[in-house]
Amino acid sequence: MIIPDPIQAGATIAVISPASAPKPDKLKRGIEYLKAKGYQVKEGPNLRNKHKYLSGHGPEQLSDLHWAFADDEVDMIICSRGGYGTPRYLDDLDYELIAQHPKFLVGYSDITALQCAVGVETGLVTISGAMVAVEMAAEGGIDPYTETCFWDLVTKPFSGQLLQNPSDIPYHTLSSGTGTGPLVGGCLSLFNNLMGTPYFPDVAGGIMVLEDIGENVQHLDRMLSQFKMAGFFHGEDRINGLMLGQFIDTWENADEDDFTLEELVSEIIGKVDFPIVSNMAYGHNMRKMSLPLGATVKLNGEAGSLTLL
Repeated sequence: MIIPDPIQAGATIAVISPASAPKPDKLKRGIEYLKAKGYQVKEGPNLRNKHKYLSGHGPEQLSDLHWAFADDEVDMIICSRGGYGTPRYLDDLDYELIAQHPKFLVGYSDITALQCAVGVETGLVTISGAMVAVEMAAEGGIDPYTETCFWDLVTKPFSGQLLQNPSDIPYHTLSSGTGTGPLVGGCLSLFNNLMGTPYFPDVAGGIMVLEDIGENVQHLDRMLSQFKMAGFFHGEDRINGLMLGQFIDTWENADEDDFTLEELVSEIIGKVDFPIVSNMAYGHNMRKMSLPLGATVKLNGEAGSLTLL
C-alpha cells in the first residue's frame, strides 16, 4: 500500500478526462473553483477532447494519465468527470511509471475501473471522490459536507479521520459489529465487470463499499448474487464489512414487485458475522463523502462510521 503525501496549500493539481468528455461550462466552473481555493491548475493536453461518448480514442487518455503522473510539478490528479471508457485501455497503462510517481488520483463512477487497476498493479491508494466538472462545478457551489470531507482527506494524514453521514442522512445498520481491512470497491457495475480480469482486487478480509446510478433492482440482484457465488460473503475468503452507499435512479423507478435493498441483502447475502451498513452518504449524489480506496479502515455497524487507520 502506497499512500501519497497530503497536498499542501498552493499545490499543483492536474485535471484530466480519462473517461467521458466534460461539458465546457461545468469544466470552467470547476477549474475556477480550484483556483479560488488557491491551487495551481495544469490542464491535460487532451482535457477537452470528445469522441462520441468518450473523451478520446484511448491513446489520448493514456497520454494524459502518463503526463500527469510523470510531471513532478503535479501534486494531485483530479478527473473532470466519469462516464465511460476507462476499461478500454487498462492493459496499456504504464503502471511502473505510476508507481514511481505516487500521487492521489481522484474520481469515481467509471473511474472506479482505473482506480482498481492502479491499486492492484501498484499498491497506490486512490481517492473515490469529488470531480472537477461535477461536484466542484455545482451551480450553487459545492456542497459544504462534500467539500469538507474531500479536502480533509487529501490535505491531512489519514490516520484517525472519522467519516460519518451528515445528520440529515440516516444510515441503516443491516448487520452489527465492527470490521477492519483495506477498502475495496466503488461503483458496483464497474467493480463487478472487472471480475475475471487481472485488475480485480483481492477482497478477502477487506471492507467493501458499493454504490451506483441507473441500475435497476434486477441488475443489483444479479451482481450481488455473483459476489455471493464468488465467496465474498461467506467462507474463508469473505470480506470483513460491507458499506452500501447511494443507489441513484434505482428505487425511484422501481415497481411494486421489486425488492428493497434491505430485502436483497437479507435474501442474497443472508446472516453474516461482519457489519453491513446501508444508505451511507457516498456515491453519485452531490452530497457525499470521499473515500481512500486501498487504505486500511474500520467499519462500525452500529455507529455507521468509517475510521481511517
